[in-house]
Order: sequence, then C-alpha cells, then structure tokens
Amino acid sequence: MPIMSGSVSVPANATLNPLTGMTYEILPFHAHVAIALNQQSGALGGILATVYSGTDLLSEEGAISIQARAPVVPDDYYLEDDAAAQDRIKINLRNTTGGALVVAFAVRVSPL
Repeated sequence: MPIMSGSVSVPANATLNPLTGMTYEILPFHAHVAIALNQQSGALGGILATVYSGTDLLSEEGAISIQARAPVVPDDYYLEDDAAAQDRIKINLRNTTGGALVVAFAVRVSPL
C-alpha cells in the first residue's frame, strides 16, 4: 500500500496543494484512499482544507484537527473514498492567518 506523506509550511494568506508532483497524485489504478491532515501550529481554523478524490468533494473549506504530530492510524484518517484510475487526489490547504502554519499530511492508497 503506497503512502504519500510529509509536512508543509503554508505561508500566510496562501493556498497550496502538498500532493503536487507526487507519484500517486494521479492514481494509476482503482484505489481506496484514506487522507489524514493535522495542523501542527496555530489556532483551530487557521488552516482550512478542501479535499477532492477525482470529482468527489470530500471536504469543503473545513477546519482540520490540531495535533502536534504526524498522522496516526486510525485516529487521523477521517476522509476516505474509492477512486478510479486516473483520478487526481487534491488537497487545497488555505491559511487564513497572518503567519505561516505547518500541516502534516498522509494519504494511504490501497489498490482495489
């Protein structure tokens, strides 16, 4: 089961997709995807996430959990979907504050 994971610093008042350029950003096969996001600094709502699995909208401008750690199975994997081959997994992180905030992310890809 492939996993895309890491942490990113989202600049003040900016939006970014941490999966851009990763191997499984566009799925080469049908898969079940599980997505975890943890805001590691700042107050609740500092980072808003919009998450897509292909054309499926999984979360729209929603606040993410605040945990000063890497995502933990199963606690932090609260977004899941079955995706088709060639679907793009997209996570837009929008920083609503005046300072940079750090977000840890992980996407588990289980072939179907």
